[in-house]
Amino acid sequence: MSEIQDHQVDLPAVEPTGHAQIDAALERLDRLADLEITSHPEEFDAIHGVLRESLANAGRDGIALDSP
Repeated sequence: MSEIQDHQVDLPAVEPTGHAQIDAALERLDRLADLEITSHPEEFDAIHGVLRESLANAGRDGIALDSP
C-alpha cells in the first residue's frame, strides 16, 4: 500500500485586479488550504457566486479595467 504524502505547491501571489469583490474572492480562494476540507464546497460556492455576479455586471459597475 502506498503512503499518501502532503504536497505543498508554492504558487505566485495573485495580482490585484482593481475590482474589490473579485480581489476579495481571490484572497478567499488563496486561504482555502487553511480551512477544513469539509468547508471547501461552501467556499467554492460562495466564490463562484461572487465571480458570476461580477461577470454578469461587467461594464455596469463603472469600473474600467485595463486589458493585458
